[in-house]
Amino acid sequence: MKKWSKLLGLIVGLAASVSVSGAGPGTAAADARTADTASAISSIASYGSTHLIKKDGSLWVWGDSRSVPTRVPGLAEVKSSFTLAGGGGLAVKQDHSVWQWQTNTKTLAIETLPVAELTNLTGLSMVQGTYLAVDAEGEVYKAALPNDGATQVSFSPVAGIDGVTAAGGYFEDNEQGSWTRFLFLKQDGTVWTSTDQLASFQSVRKLSGIIRLENNFALAGDGTVWTWPVESVYNPVAASGVMNPAPVTGLKDIRILHDNGRSTLAIDNSANLWFRGMTITGSSDGTTFHEQTIPLRFTGIKNVTDAYIMERSIVALTADGKVYTTSIGEETITADAVFKLLTSNITSMQDGGRHIIMQKSDGTLWGWGVNKNAQLGYANYDFDFDQPVPMQKPISVTLNGEPVNLTNGVITRSGQNFVPLRSLFDKLGAIVAYKENHTTTPTSNGGTASKVEKIVTITRTAVSKPSLSISINTVSGETTVNGTTVTLATPPFIVNGTIYLPLRFISEQLGATVSWLPQQEEIAITMK
Repeated sequence: MKKWSKLLGLIVGLAASVSVSGAGPGTAAADARTADTASAISSIASYGSTHLIKKDGSLWVWGDSRSVPTRVPGLAEVKSSFTLAGGGGLAVKQDHSVWQWQTNTKTLAIETLPVAELTNLTGLSMVQGTYLAVDAEGEVYKAALPNDGATQVSFSPVAGIDGVTAAGGYFEDNEQGSWTRFLFLKQDGTVWTSTDQLASFQSVRKLSGIIRLENNFALAGDGTVWTWPVESVYNPVAASGVMNPAPVTGLKDIRILHDNGRSTLAIDNSANLWFRGMTITGSSDGTTFHEQTIPLRFTGIKNVTDAYIMERSIVALTADGKVYTTSIGEETITADAVFKLLTSNITSMQDGGRHIIMQKSDGTLWGWGVNKNAQLGYANYDFDFDQPVPMQKPISVTLNGEPVNLTNGVITRSGQNFVPLRSLFDKLGAIVAYKENHTTTPTSNGGTASKVEKIVTITRTAVSKPSLSISINTVSGETTVNGTTVTLATPPFIVNGTIYLPLRFISEQLGATVSWLPQQEEIAITMK
């Protein structure tokens, strides 16, 4: 079973074309009432598992150092986006130009630069340290995986293969050595392979009329599913290097196929859900995979429109907008497995491997699953959640009509908007300072207790205006303005080491006018 741990998935891109919500509140009740559902639904053009694109062409990303959707500065008229390993990604603009965005490791600012080698990118996969990019003309390009997410990826054309619609592959080995098997789906429905690092290509016999590749599975236009062995030292295959596909017995009339490298889900023309592959028991070094090679059709769920395997769960969306889950964390799974209702009113969902992002009928985005790296855009790094959680809304900030670039997006709590410490207020004529006070006091049992105060001070620089000094204890929430104590409705907070301060309160203290524009999902700040 260990052979499956070496199988890398086929990824054909993360861009989607489903409208989702993105409205966000300004001040507590008034702004929340203004952000109506209609404006929410109309604001987003598409979304993926870690990005969304608004209809104004702006790209928003989350995950890793960004706990909520954050606008990628310098990019407009974006039509699709693809994720790069280790952070960053590629964006395709309406003029077909391709741009890479990446995070500056020192400032955490998002930076963009053109990728001159590519145009009109339609698919991107990463196979054993090699990126494969496919453009609208069917040309293939390759690039080596950088050591970090802050280095530009350099692509070069792959000779000897053309007319490609999707590319991917996986790792294979035997007692004689190891290699990467690259796979290419062509526009004519044929499948081609390379095992010599893209030096030569061979057509795969028996595979024709193919419309989708998923690892070592292929879905044909007639609804049949084909598969072939993945060679490893644990699974020797005769005539190494020669693929010998065969139809999967028991699967027919299939229209949707998803495979995660261990298990396969299929949906047939009657909207039935099928399973074939591995169930999982144990953990860590004691993890055991149990293979079920005969496809089974679930009887406890019907009218399935989409389904994914996420960690040890199957997540299925039905035609009536309900999402159900069942576990594969058992030695076997049976046709009568019980599917439990997770949530309702869902119109679509996107798979992130260890999490899913769902769009509700009211336009809002919700996430469920692993959140270790802020994959859910929920403004924290709790590992996971039992129930779906709402994603923070993508709210832009402008100052006198010009966009304000944030290292992390706006977070809304109790109807108030908060921004990172050093993202805005210096532009309003303030000096922002931070210090920590560490004190120890004796305790009754003879020991000591430590106390840490994290203090932010904001002072006005303009000598032509009245002096202003704001002090905020981000631990206790204690706030003073020119020495007078004030009470904040919602105190500042810290997310992943980043201090968030109340935008409206501090901006207005500095003399700015703050307006919420619901149709644009924009906080407009005016400062004379």
